[in-house]
Amino acid sequence: MNETTPMDLNAAIAAQEPWLQAWVMMLVIANLLAVLFIVSKEESGFKFHPDALAILAGFIGAAIFMTWLHEQYGYVRLLGLAHLVFWLPVYVWVLSRYRRQQYGGWFQRYITLYLVIAGISLLVDVIDVIRYFLGQA
Repeated sequence: MNETTPMDLNAAIAAQEPWLQAWVMMLVIANLLAVLFIVSKEESGFKFHPDALAILAGFIGAAIFMTWLHEQYGYVRLLGLAHLVFWLPVYVWVLSRYRRQQYGGWFQRYITLYLVIAGISLLVDVIDVIRYFLGQA
């Protein structure tokens, strides 16, 4: 662990302002809800939603990479890079399918929620990563 980072990532997040902790919880919920939609029952049988699996896989990949980044660099703006690497490709793919009206029912409602929350996060992440590389850790 980096000598300047005395706590793990969860402890660092828990030490943040309550509004930031609530935001992180919203991100976690928005991503983990995908597990409810990986397979759905429809009139014709069961339907597999690869989009939901991709969201969940991106979330797990980002969490692993962000934990590693935190261990190496501490609680800095660079942590947003994990979202850009793992979430952005999934986000673009899901958004393209959303625009082609590939979704319906509760899954569409979920995807709308995901796109709004993940979209805000990705915008903040782009700004944070740029600021990090400009020297504003």
